[in-house]
Amino acid sequence: GVRVWSESYSSIDWIHDRIKEGVRLRKLRDIPGVRGRWAKASDASQAWILVIIIGICVAMIAWFTNVVQEWLSDLKQGYCTSKWRYNRQFCCWGKAEYETCSDWRLWPEVFNVESESGVYYTAMAMYTFVGLLFSLSSALMVKYSAEKLTMQEEEEEEERHINGGGEEGKKADQTKTETKTAYYSAGSGIPEVKVILGGFVIKGFLGFKTLFVKCIGLILSTSSGLNCGKEGPFVHFACSVANIACRIFPKFNKNESKKREILSAAAASGVAVAFGAPVGGVLFSLEEVSYYFPIKTMVRSYCCAIVAAMVLKITNPFGTGKIVLFEVQYDKEYHLFELIPFLICGISAGFFGAAVTYYNIKFQHFRKRSFVGKYPVTEVMCIMILTALVSFWNPFTRLSLNDFALNLFSECSSTNDNRKLCAKTAAEIPQILSLLFAALIIKMGLTVVTFGCRVPGGVFLPGLVVGAVTGRMIGLIMQYLTLSYPEAWPFDSCAEDMISHGKCVIPGVYAIVGAAAGLTGVTRTTVSLVVIIFELTYSLTYAGPITIAVMAAKWTSDAMFPEGIYDLLIDLQQYPYLDSHKSYAHTLTIMELTEYLPTIDLDQTTTMARLTQKMNLLAGMGYGEDGGLPILSQGNILEGYIATSELSHAIEQVAHETQSYQNSLYPQNIDDTPIYFKAGQVYDRSFDATIGFSQPIQGQNDEEHAPLTIHHNASMEMLMDMFVKLGARYVCVTQSSGRFLGIVHKRRLLAYLKELEE
Repeated sequence: GVRVWSESYSSIDWIHDRIKEGVRLRKLRDIPGVRGRWAKASDASQAWILVIIIGICVAMIAWFTNVVQEWLSDLKQGYCTSKWRYNRQFCCWGKAEYETCSDWRLWPEVFNVESESGVYYTAMAMYTFVGLLFSLSSALMVKYSAEKLTMQEEEEEEERHINGGGEEGKKADQTKTETKTAYYSAGSGIPEVKVILGGFVIKGFLGFKTLFVKCIGLILSTSSGLNCGKEGPFVHFACSVANIACRIFPKFNKNESKKREILSAAAASGVAVAFGAPVGGVLFSLEEVSYYFPIKTMVRSYCCAIVAAMVLKITNPFGTGKIVLFEVQYDKEYHLFELIPFLICGISAGFFGAAVTYYNIKFQHFRKRSFVGKYPVTEVMCIMILTALVSFWNPFTRLSLNDFALNLFSECSSTNDNRKLCAKTAAEIPQILSLLFAALIIKMGLTVVTFGCRVPGGVFLPGLVVGAVTGRMIGLIMQYLTLSYPEAWPFDSCAEDMISHGKCVIPGVYAIVGAAAGLTGVTRTTVSLVVIIFELTYSLTYAGPITIAVMAAKWTSDAMFPEGIYDLLIDLQQYPYLDSHKSYAHTLTIMELTEYLPTIDLDQTTTMARLTQKMNLLAGMGYGEDGGLPILSQGNILEGYIATSELSHAIEQVAHETQSYQNSLYPQNIDDTPIYFKAGQVYDRSFDATIGFSQPIQGQNDEEHAPLTIHHNASMEMLMDMFVKLGARYVCVTQSSGRFLGIVHKRRLLAYLKELEE
């Protein structure tokens, strides 16, 4: 095919792209000698060059985002007098959190406020003011970078079913047009990436403008104190970089199927820089994001993730040698009796994670249908004020999400109490538990209202923190029991640990286990999250507890509702996405899904005006972007199929050539020019314009000679397999004799599946 550019929300043709790639490879293999070997080696190396470039670029974007975000986040509390561009960690390098740092000035000190109440309210006012400034800037960037999309909605679909008559049975004006605003820079971007990797096109979503706006907006929104993370958007960044980098090589730029292999590899690098987990990134891309993931894509994903992780390690954004701020390491073994609280931790964190997802989707439905969605900037301001008011009084919720997660995961020591999360005696634990319970409620509530507002931000870190707080609370309860009843069964087995380590259980371990379970409750991913946690902790010591908790969280959350937050967001935004993991109890037959769309009759002369009319009719039905025209011979026998995108490109070329020729010789109206699709038709410039049908798919010969067909009595399961496993965009329905009955389009199938779910 010639035409390679697709419109928004149109589906790509996986089969056609694979055919094009096969033709290209055959031509490449036909090149003889040294030149041929060089051409093949150069072609094979292009994918590796791309993934290395993508890995380096993603790591540099992550480094910039982390460094600037840490600096701006600390500005809510004060600034560095010695070097203004330093955050508190670098300004007070070598000093612990509890030690006095003369170079770091808090805002109450700047304003010479000395009274205790004055210090509190001044700090709160500056915290809120700086947060409002950052969140407002982020929301405005998202608002003014939004795209206006025109969507067509069908009103009387039944008129073009097989029993509804011929192609004249529906007019273009029977569809209503709706304009919506698409905030491509807002949110995490993972649902849209899933849709794109599933074979649909969202123009502009992976472009440079969206990448730039989202990068700056993400820094501002996460620095403001809004309860959102930057891990999900890193996947969006990585895919945007990959989409831009694919322009280097036409092999990927002009083939949507090949491009999606690179996008899948890039998604792994996004997770790798977010969590310092290259292997977990590959598994996350396979388990959650990708739709088509062959072995070669897995190897490329691993290469891309490794390059990104190593480059980020070299740049050292946090000055600690860590890729992620909350990396921790444990070496103490757990006791067998702890498996029960680990299981409880998984169930509880999974429940809370699923609850956050449920109420967040409910709130997003409310936002979409009410006046709230009409004022996105005002909504962000209100959420920021609410966040400051409910968070500042609690010493835990006042921390940034990264700092809070770090302290939740960290092991207590004699020199560091992890921002008062550590208890030296059993009497101190109830007060810490009360503050943590309040923090849990606050973080859950803020995640519900924040994720989905019109600023860049993901749900990974908020979900992780909700689970980590749950786990830390259970860990503190276990610590309380072991300290209060050291000689009771089963805590009597702790005597040796109390002598060697001074403690029996580590609450931070429960936080790690709870974090994995909480994320499972939110996203429903399992294996990839377990591996990510392994890579975060540099240890397999707690492999058993983590896997048990994740499985318990998966079962608990699935019992509440089966979909993860990304699938629910795809449904909420009404994106076209065919989920290959779902199974359906079908209520319709293939014939009931079949539509009779406009066709091309080989026994009749088709003029350009008539062909244009047919294409306009298709556009009015909603198939102007990814539809097509079946080519029929006598007796309605199916002979071929031509896509509208390919046909419009061919018509433009023919019209241009015909216009130039007729202007010089025959002042004939172009609309009357006949266009032939018959096999063996000769192109005669002296008489007409022709698109040949006897040549293979190349040049202007864009017809498919053997379109995908299915018997009208076949099962719905077979039809589903053709769309899911073959990547079909349409399937023609025929009788045994080859008589054409109609078409089942991917969009029609998706609409039916949506009705089936509801």
